[in-house]
Amino acid sequence: MPKIDVTDEAIIDSPPLVVYNAILAEFSGITHWWMPYLGFKLRGDAPVDHEGAVFDLTVFPKSRIMQSKISVKVNKIVEAKSIELDFSGDFLGTEKYTFEPTNEGKTKLQIHLDAKTNRLALSLFSPFIGKGHSGNMQKGFKACSSYLCKK
Repeated sequence: MPKIDVTDEAIIDSPPLVVYNAILAEFSGITHWWMPYLGFKLRGDAPVDHEGAVFDLTVFPKSRIMQSKISVKVNKIVEAKSIELDFSGDFLGTEKYTFEPTNEGKTKLQIHLDAKTNRLALSLFSPFIGKGHSGNMQKGFKACSSYLCKK
């Protein structure tokens, strides 16, 4: 199982609490601004802002062979500061979101993925997965900014 270790970041033109809430709304399936790249659906009764909450993540790449289904559990959450997730399914590992305020009232959003593939087709394409993840994160950062500007 090849390892994927990648960090992506962007400056979002909103304060950390606003960005944090936008990410949680997306994880809950309330909003869909990360589509058509990533889709989320909350599972169970636990709200997504509680440790132990579980949601499904589907990655929609250009190739259906690379489509991934991942079960995500909220491992640790600190309001407007960080969200730590555990993955199982097509990927095994962790992802951490950090929300840092800037002097201009914006947010430095950083996402660190530390995972391994858990499916042969994904393992064969693993040299490209980190780049694909970064591309999806950058698209998500732009979509989040656009979403928050419209609010």
